[in-house]
Amino acid sequence: MKWESNSTLESRTGVLDSSFFNLSFVTADGPPSSVELDMSVIERFRSNRRVNDLAFFCLVAAYCVLIIFGTIGNSLVVYVVARQPAMRTARNVFVVNLAISDLLLCLITMPLTLMEIRSYTWPLGNSPVSCKMVGSLQAVSIFVSTLSITAIALDRYQLIVYPTKRAFQLTGASLALAAIWAIGIVLALPLFIVRTLEHHDIPIPNSPITSVDYCLEEWPNERGRSLYSIGSILVQYALPIITVSVAHARISNKLHDRIASMNHQLIRPQLCTMAASNGQASQHPAVKESATDCRTAAREEKLRKTNTLLITISIIFTICWLPMNTFNVVEDTWNVFGDDTETMLIVYAVCHMVGMSSACANPLLYGWLNDNFRKEFHRLGRSFVAKRRNQIGGQSIQPEKTHSKRLELAVIVEREDQTQEPLGTPMIGLSQTSGATVNVLSTSFNLGHQSGVKAATHLDSTNDHAIENNSMSAHAEQPI
Repeated sequence: MKWESNSTLESRTGVLDSSFFNLSFVTADGPPSSVELDMSVIERFRSNRRVNDLAFFCLVAAYCVLIIFGTIGNSLVVYVVARQPAMRTARNVFVVNLAISDLLLCLITMPLTLMEIRSYTWPLGNSPVSCKMVGSLQAVSIFVSTLSITAIALDRYQLIVYPTKRAFQLTGASLALAAIWAIGIVLALPLFIVRTLEHHDIPIPNSPITSVDYCLEEWPNERGRSLYSIGSILVQYALPIITVSVAHARISNKLHDRIASMNHQLIRPQLCTMAASNGQASQHPAVKESATDCRTAAREEKLRKTNTLLITISIIFTICWLPMNTFNVVEDTWNVFGDDTETMLIVYAVCHMVGMSSACANPLLYGWLNDNFRKEFHRLGRSFVAKRRNQIGGQSIQPEKTHSKRLELAVIVEREDQTQEPLGTPMIGLSQTSGATVNVLSTSFNLGHQSGVKAATHLDSTNDHAIENNSMSAHAEQPI
């Protein structure tokens, strides 16, 4: 970060004049005094990073929007996987890891960036560890986020292009995650080494400011800074975008071949409609063939959507991180802003926000556009709405960890001869048989979290028939 060299600092108690090595300081209740100061300290104090209030308020508003939406979206992704055991697949492990790294971007990187843009001096105390950890943690979260996107692309590449190979299991995925975090930490280690906290005493009589602290990157030489900047761009942007683009291109070609092979099959829409309406696909060869064609058309549509999604992911990744990496290269190489630190900071903040917007886009790309995640989001939303309605209506719902509720009711069957017979314990009860009038006083049913509604009614009588109605729904096939 560059220091502004031609600005002035109007302090609350005096005026600094950089043309002399002596500070002429006028106190409120005493005569002027002359104190010798290190001019490099004065220049740094006078030229600390700052933008005007209007620009800062605009940046705060924009960052707040990104932080709120990114935090909500990524938290929902993590919560859905943690809440539903069926979602804890090896493939979703990478998605959760991406969501966690994006949460770090939202909760740590963005607020600290705002702090560094606005603050005159280092505001997080005088501990050197805080200076080192803050910068390193920001770098780790960015590296892990981009590496996770790369891992997801490679996992899908192996799944689609080489389906016969053994896919990642949970153990293998966990080892891959450990490698991703280890690489991210190693890549951020140079920042931990070079970031130092400089403490300077300000011997100004009767001044409320007695010292200032600066968190700086003290590289041994400019060559080292340039090499690290170029290396970071290669690892964080160039290599991931090449890997993601190539993987998605191969996947797209594979999907295109599958779609082309499907188009050779004859589809009969009218027979598809007949097969779906009367449920007799197995009774006629033509209808059976039409049912197969329907499934083929559905798979073709799914593959088209997957292809579009992969292209969108590559484009958004490129757009989000291009401004930030371009800024780093231009500023480190040519120093185009010179002494105009305020403009440089505003441009940096805008480029940084575009990069951070990936933390908002990733939950949509890898969560909402995934069929299983979207179904869980819908189920979560319906559960929340139902709970709120019950609370407004004066009813309270006690949540259970098993995500199931049991309601006890009894079914009394009044027969035409006014006799009553004891009933077995029904699993659901709304049942009506010939010669019986059913009054529902109580029933017992189980609402499973994933299995839909299971219903069965059993009436224990001599001439009545037991009615059992079972309806089960399973998780949809894991989308590509």
